[in-house]
Amino acid sequence: MDFSKFQNQVFFSTIRITVPNDDGNTSSIGTGFLFDVQLEEGLIATFLVSNKHVFGDPNRKIILNFHKKRNDVYEPELGSIIPVEIENFKGHYYGHPDPKIDLACINVSAFAGPENNVYSRHLRDDLIDLEATNNVLAGSEVSFIGYPDNRFDSVHNLPILRKGYLATLPFVHFNGMKQLIIDAQVYPGSSGSPVFVASGNRMKLLGVVTETMVKNAEVKAIPTEFSYGVQQTIGLGVVLKAELVSELLNEAKEGLNKKRASLSK
Repeated sequence: MDFSKFQNQVFFSTIRITVPNDDGNTSSIGTGFLFDVQLEEGLIATFLVSNKHVFGDPNRKIILNFHKKRNDVYEPELGSIIPVEIENFKGHYYGHPDPKIDLACINVSAFAGPENNVYSRHLRDDLIDLEATNNVLAGSEVSFIGYPDNRFDSVHNLPILRKGYLATLPFVHFNGMKQLIIDAQVYPGSSGSPVFVASGNRMKLLGVVTETMVKNAEVKAIPTEFSYGVQQTIGLGVVLKAELVSELLNEAKEGLNKKRASLSK
């Protein structure tokens, strides 16, 4: 396997997020993706980005599964999983400052990376290029990766890559919000999936899946962590634009720098 190819790397950039419910028997699941942020003094922090509704209450337990790194080379030891349970992740949690924006992240620097015997691939700032993505044509093919309907390769801990099409003008805020629509079958578990689009010969982050649209007497959008029974999807997904991810990570960076400054006093 060529781990230098972007199309292969993205399979190791996502994490399946499991949040056990109070009854102890069921869990809500969603998708998150790893993103590196430059801090002060040249340090780098790794954040797991997803939706606020995926993380839920940060006072509860969360379960993340990472890939184990091979000992001889920086490649994954497929099938070997390093599970991480965080009983209370409030101290690592950062939400988008606008309460109406369904984006949040947690600092997973203590768990991700080769120093923790983990193999993972992380997104970086160069994947967010608003000028490039605003110039992408409607109808362009998009890719998104995650755990739709909790379906994934459980033996190798690998997500599923899916495709669709950009269904709205990317430089226009759909319904007056920093979001766009993709023509794709988006199911529960896809919340938090990163959406990519080709710009020239490079892939760029277009945004993050937050909702699917369903037909149930009237067309409406619902978060993709929920089961919708007899409601019928209409093959459209709501995507929060990448500029909102930048805003979230700037908030997280500022918050983490303040924490580090207070600890050094």
